[in-house]
This record gives sequence, C-alpha cells and structure tokens, in this order.
Amino acid sequence: MPTKVPLQIEHDGARLFAITLGAGPDVVLLHPTPVHHAFWLPVVTQLADRYRLTLVDLRGHGQSSAGTGTITMARLAEDVHAVLASSGIQRAAFVGCSIGTYTLYEYWRRYPEQMAALVCTCGKPQPDSAANRDTRRESMQAAQQPGGLGKFFDRMADTLIGPTARQHHPEVRAAARAMMDTVSLQAMLAVQQGLMERPDSVPMLPTVHVPICVVAAGEDQSSTPPEMRVIVDQAPDAEFHLVEDAGHYAPFEQPHKVASLIGEFLDRKYRPHATCSPTRKAL
Repeated sequence: MPTKVPLQIEHDGARLFAITLGAGPDVVLLHPTPVHHAFWLPVVTQLADRYRLTLVDLRGHGQSSAGTGTITMARLAEDVHAVLASSGIQRAAFVGCSIGTYTLYEYWRRYPEQMAALVCTCGKPQPDSAANRDTRRESMQAAQQPGGLGKFFDRMADTLIGPTARQHHPEVRAAARAMMDTVSLQAMLAVQQGLMERPDSVPMLPTVHVPICVVAAGEDQSSTPPEMRVIVDQAPDAEFHLVEDAGHYAPFEQPHKVASLIGEFLDRKYRPHATCSPTRKAL
C-alpha cells in the first residue's frame, strides 16, 4: 500500500478529511453513501503507481463531520472544491460512485474548468422519482426508532451490494457494513434529504465536453444500466462499460475489474494531456 498523506480542513461549519497517495496527474475519488474513502482503497492501489489520488470523506461520512442542515449535492461540491483549493489541485480527473457521481454532476455545473475527465460509476443522472422519495422518507422515519439506524444500515448493505458478492464474498458485505457505522443518525438524515432534493442532471449532460467513462453494474437496482446509458446518449464524448456481476457498490465488489476500466480510460483519455498540479502546501 502506498503511503497515505492525511488532509484536514474546516469548511462551511464542518471538518473535512481526505487522504492522498501515489504520484502523477491528479485524480479525485468520491465514495458512495453511507461508507467513506476506504471504499476506494481496493481500486486505487492499482492506480497509485502513475496517479496522485485524493480520496475525500464526504461531509457526514468517515472522518468528515456533518455540520448542520441538509447535505445537498451543492454543499458536497463546494466541500470538494475547498479540499482541492487547499491542496493546490487546479485540474484533475474525477471519479465518483453513487452520491459521489451525483456530486460530480453538480461540480461540473460550478467548476467545469477544473474537470479534465469524469468516471461516473453507478450514479444515474436522473433525480429521485416520487416512489424513491417516499421510500427514503419511510426509511428515515424508521431509522429514528430505537435500534433503527443499525437496521437501516443492514438493509443498505443487503441491497446496495449485489447478490454475487453477498453470496461468494461475504467479507465484502461485512467490510462495507462496518464502514457505515461511522455515519451518525443526524448525518444519515441530512444525506437522505439531500438525495431527495438533488436536481435532474440529464439536461446538463450535453454541456460536458470532457471525456466520460460510464461504469454501470448488472445487479444495480439503484442506478440501473439503462439509466446509466442515458449519459452516453446525451454527452458528446462518453463511453459505456458494464460490470455484469456487481451491484451499486461495484468498485468495492469487483475492484480489479473496475480498476482496470478506470485505469485504461485515464491512461488513454487523461494522462497523455495531463500536467501535475503545483506542489501542494501542507495542511
């Protein structure tokens, strides 16, 4: 494992944490909810020989505090921008999964000049449907009952991780479930509210003029392959890849397959044109 360098800043009422590892052109990775930056470690160990990787704990996850109020995609995007500004990163490739990908859509709206390439994993551009919002509200209410938060995380682990991994690699489910316990009830509720409020990103896709790698998962019921394929239909420079035997946490379930897809894309579309950011200042 390459040496991990911790980063910590204060922004918008929250303490934000990230780590960097590796050397080369900058790549920023944003995890799904309700886990944290360690979600990406099985993937990035295969990329750190040629990229400098920044793994952010999103607000309310891992070692980043939640602050107060709803954790919207806009707040997450501004948090990521603050981390990058403090780290001296001027331009990078960005990789997201689930809420990490939703944050990338918002980041493009705000800071497109900083984005050299995108990898959108298991994060559909469509907003929550009415049925999705109803389900979230019911889950939020149930989580506030005694013992409810643990039951909520149990359901998340059983639904976000695909049946192939749950059956053949139960340690994957166990590791993801353990990460979830770092998220407080307050943070979980704030994140779920933000997910319900996230905007429709489909109309924005034609404006994304940098290369996009779309990674969908065959067992993903939250961002299905047809929903993910809309990105390729709408964005001018996007390619589609399907990991058949994985669910919503595809990078954690099939890290070698996903790392190969991401690495090949970055080597072809990003690295030949990238320059490293200036030396980062210590935080």
